[in-house]
Amino acid sequence: MLESVRIRLTLWYAGVLALSLIAFAIVTYFAASHAFYARQDESLRSTAEMVASAYLQELEESNTAEQAGAEILKQTIFTNRFVALLSDDSRTLAASNNLAGKALTVTPQLLKEAKQKGFSYGVQDHFADGDDEGLRTVVVRVSRSTNDQKGFVIAAESLGLVDNDLERLRNEFMLSVPVILLLASIGGFFLARKTLAPIALMNRQTRRITAESLTARLDVTNERDELGSLAVTINDLLARLDTAFQEQQRFMADASHELRTPVAILRGETEIALERERTVAEYRDSLKLIGEEAERLTRIVTDIFTLAGNVPSSPTLFKERLYINDIVADCVRAAEILSASKSQKVVCSSLPEITIEGDEQLLKQMLLNLLDNAVKYTPSGGDIFVNLKAVDDMAIISVRDTGIGIPLVDQPHIFERFYRVDKARSRELGGAGLGLAIARWIAESHHGEIKVESSTGQGSTFSVTLPLKAEASRDGRTQKEKTNGEMRADEV
Repeated sequence: MLESVRIRLTLWYAGVLALSLIAFAIVTYFAASHAFYARQDESLRSTAEMVASAYLQELEESNTAEQAGAEILKQTIFTNRFVALLSDDSRTLAASNNLAGKALTVTPQLLKEAKQKGFSYGVQDHFADGDDEGLRTVVVRVSRSTNDQKGFVIAAESLGLVDNDLERLRNEFMLSVPVILLLASIGGFFLARKTLAPIALMNRQTRRITAESLTARLDVTNERDELGSLAVTINDLLARLDTAFQEQQRFMADASHELRTPVAILRGETEIALERERTVAEYRDSLKLIGEEAERLTRIVTDIFTLAGNVPSSPTLFKERLYINDIVADCVRAAEILSASKSQKVVCSSLPEITIEGDEQLLKQMLLNLLDNAVKYTPSGGDIFVNLKAVDDMAIISVRDTGIGIPLVDQPHIFERFYRVDKARSRELGGAGLGLAIARWIAESHHGEIKVESSTGQGSTFSVTLPLKAEASRDGRTQKEKTNGEMRADEV
């Protein structure tokens, strides 16, 4: 039962409320206790002062103090309260009728304090005859002036009266606190149930979503509150999963299609070669074809593993401080070898010294893919231009060719896996539609991007933007100082 969030919320709510109610009851009880005792003291003092005032007036008309005290106490009826008049030497002059022969006694200390201050408070545990009963006592001095003292008035009341009031208050708390706690817990349970109802609904809807129904989405009642924001986040996650799942299915379908062709050629050529005895030249031609298809199959498998086994944050990236101009120069020399068979010219402007942080092998693979793509789709005798520059905090590498160009409708898709503008010609040239996808992955792995600008029949320009590494160059100057003066002259 405790595994339920609703039950745990209710228990937490009930626990906090119980502690709050108990603390409130304790504070209220002690505050009421103090107020009750203070009220009793004030009432007793008021009674004693009233009797003292009446006694002084009666003394003027009576012959003796005993007659004056008896007359005053006979005229006054005291309920649950005891009053006695004492002489200045602590002798009892008169007592209220409800004392019934019992004597109110006080300590000399209380009498001394009353004589000095005019009044004093104390607690008397029992009457003089031993009848146990706690009494709250006040002693008031009877005098017209400080030097004219006429005795003392003692007023006492049972502490049980206040104790009874406090007991009733305790009983009320003991009854009301559990009732309030029970009602509040029931309300909290239903409130938690209503609050968690949208989460329960999202749970049921999410359980119905499978790999075959990733297009389904959760209902969003109010996307501005926390639950609505959670539903929107889950819907965004489902959208990303749906996209990734579709890309995976398309990737598997395209990969199987690309692998099927060279495998079929290898198998068919092998079967043909083994059908009958052939000449050495015919076997050589068959083996040459088998070798070419095996090489093509190797490239496809290598590219598939490159894309399938890496993501932009993959730990296989070994980033280090390097000079991108050196990498560009190495790739240009490799491209010159590739373009020699087609009498193409690779033109590279002066390369400024630029420091970045990245994986050297992957960056070389990215540039070689772009250059290989330019060589393949540029006619014989064409030109390929390579440029490197720094703009603000970014290094920009551009590869421009004078080839056949890319139709505008195909440009948004050329970086997708296995996408080829001219499938027949791409297969003829040995391409599988993975080179540009790998180039984009490598650029994004280095927190950069790759773009293309192209027109049919007018060639294409691929631009790679990579963040700079702000460190000193080889001659001791910072990269920004280096590029401000020298790179402007190299911009094309």
